[in-house]
Amino acid sequence: MKLLVFDLDGTLLERDGTLDVRTAELLKRLESVGIRSTIATGRSLKSAMNFVESLSITVPVILFNGARIFDPTSKNYLYSKLLPGHVVEKVVSQCRNFNVAIFFFIDEDVYAMNVSLHATNYIFRDGLSYHPIDDLSQLHTARVTKLVFTGLSSELNRLELLFKFDHSLEMNATRSEEDLLEVLPAGVGKAEAVKWLCTFLRIDLKEVVAFGNGENDSQMLRIAGLGVSFAFAPETVKKCAKVLLHNCGYLGLKEFVEKCVEKVVFS
Repeated sequence: MKLLVFDLDGTLLERDGTLDVRTAELLKRLESVGIRSTIATGRSLKSAMNFVESLSITVPVILFNGARIFDPTSKNYLYSKLLPGHVVEKVVSQCRNFNVAIFFFIDEDVYAMNVSLHATNYIFRDGLSYHPIDDLSQLHTARVTKLVFTGLSSELNRLELLFKFDHSLEMNATRSEEDLLEVLPAGVGKAEAVKWLCTFLRIDLKEVVAFGNGENDSQMLRIAGLGVSFAFAPETVKKCAKVLLHNCGYLGLKEFVEKCVEKVVFS
């Protein structure tokens, strides 16, 4: 066990989206015995940076569900992949009959169309600030890292099916939360990013423990040496894990250490 890879929301963070100071302290104690940590999140760097700094993470972090990997030490992106401009345009055109808000992530900026009350939870949860736009003519569509759709779950379910059955689209659609549907570049995901990171760090995948609670974490849990999820996660996600915890946040981390890590950490 050399590397712990954590999803943030509903996993390493508390249920209210905050970081318990005891979590940072426990991860430091794990690092002192040779177990390093990083995060794999759907968030942007701007949204995740406060947690990266609070946790004193030095291992490269996985952002945008794997579309970008950022090195906190050098302050540079090590890996980045963009959506093709024509895919962005086609996806947006297919959404005209759906009651959803669309968020476009370009570098460190966020642009949004059709924002309604359904997007409030997402905006608050991720601390998003965005530039409202009326149409794609106000965007450089070839510079989009990912798209996020928010709305009623029923609308997102229909939209997800539409995307997945359109094989002409060079992209990957994934659900990170019940109220979110994300569109990423083809071949992008947390599992692929973890594999890239292991090659970069010269760590065997068998030495990785991955933690997550969402559909977008499933493949990462499968490919890691040990996949860890939660009793409250969807059944499809729990099936990908070998260990289930009762709580997220500090209590979940403490439960994992007591179950799976040598007692020397607590001595």
